[in-house]
Amino acid sequence: MLGLVRAEFRKIFSTNLWWAMLIPVVVLGFCAGWLGTAFVGIIDVVEQFQTSLPLGLLAVSLSTNFGTIFALLFGAMSFAGEFRHSTITATYLTANPRGSVLAAKLITCATIGLVYGLANVLFASLGALLGSGPDMTNFGSIDDWLSVGGAGVLSMLLWALLGVGFGALVTNVVLAVIAPLVYKFVIEFTVSISLMETSLAGVAPYLPGAAGNGIVSNLAVPLFVSAVAGPNEPNTPRGAFELLHLFFGGTYNHPWWLSLLTFLGYAAAFVAGAWFVGRRRDVA
Repeated sequence: MLGLVRAEFRKIFSTNLWWAMLIPVVVLGFCAGWLGTAFVGIIDVVEQFQTSLPLGLLAVSLSTNFGTIFALLFGAMSFAGEFRHSTITATYLTANPRGSVLAAKLITCATIGLVYGLANVLFASLGALLGSGPDMTNFGSIDDWLSVGGAGVLSMLLWALLGVGFGALVTNVVLAVIAPLVYKFVIEFTVSISLMETSLAGVAPYLPGAAGNGIVSNLAVPLFVSAVAGPNEPNTPRGAFELLHLFFGGTYNHPWWLSLLTFLGYAAAFVAGAWFVGRRRDVA
């Protein structure tokens, strides 16, 4: 098993895919953090707060929810690419059982997802620091920052694992790239909008994209409101929460841990499907 993991890492680092997907994660993270300056300017025009706004928490949430698509694409392409270049044949012939190949892929892609997650949190925090000034209270308490940052890293890792399962199922690189993009930014968005103000509105937080976004956003938004409102948080209008969730993802009054469990279920389903299909798939 250790030899398979080493072989998978050699495959990853012998191509440009891993760092090509890392670049937009870093850029998006930094830009999301830098946008904190704009939000400060807008809010200060409306009302003068007596406390620092922990916009760094929202910056990490925003950058994570955009950056996870690249972790997903990396995981999907790392497996589907083996079928495109026919390297999967030699891998399956030298590894027994085939499930060990999937396990090695999951370990290596989880590691890369961890790297993406750490890079995202660090560069989003750097952008927020440079954009909002050297006031560390822009990140809330150290516990808040570590909680949101940890959730961001975990989210990135889980998206990479889901991508491995998806790539193993579809085996087509073009489909592995197009399908997630169309689903997340078109299909699920359309479905979520159509469910609003209906009796099925409660289903929306359990869709894959919403659940993945909620891992960070459903933690960051309440922490932000709590830091700003203080003892008056229970009196904060629901509209304030919903406006923040609209921009930064997540769902009002939906706990982050429930989003985590929901998304874990999706990731596990794709990985289980990949294992089941991979055992019986013919390779040339």
